[in-house]
Amino acid sequence: MKNQLLIILFSISLSTSLGAVERSDAFIVKVFEKSIKVLAPKKDEAKVGVIVENKTLVKCLAKLVRENGKVIDFVSVEPGKFKVVNVRRKKREVIYFIPISPPFQKIDLITGRRPYEIPPQR
Repeated sequence: MKNQLLIILFSISLSTSLGAVERSDAFIVKVFEKSIKVLAPKKDEAKVGVIVENKTLVKCLAKLVRENGKVIDFVSVEPGKFKVVNVRRKKREVIYFIPISPPFQKIDLITGRRPYEIPPQR
């Protein structure tokens, strides 16, 4: 029994470490001082969460916008905290995360993408 458990645990750890791609069920947007990292969900769902994590030392202000330009929500996150926004959307609709403070470029939130990082505009 112990041997079988060890084999199972070893095979699970090996399979997750080889070629594993980080995934989530929601968009996770991590705001850093000099970049923003985005982790996108694999599946295109009608209802999706957007988790904004503030990894800076100042308050993060941003807005979530639909493709047609309608504002979904304004987000204010204190340093070291996070906020969750639930969004209902059409299939394949792109949501935009627009950081106001600290200022960055507009970020497309697209399902199915690998984790990506947005450096500040120069």
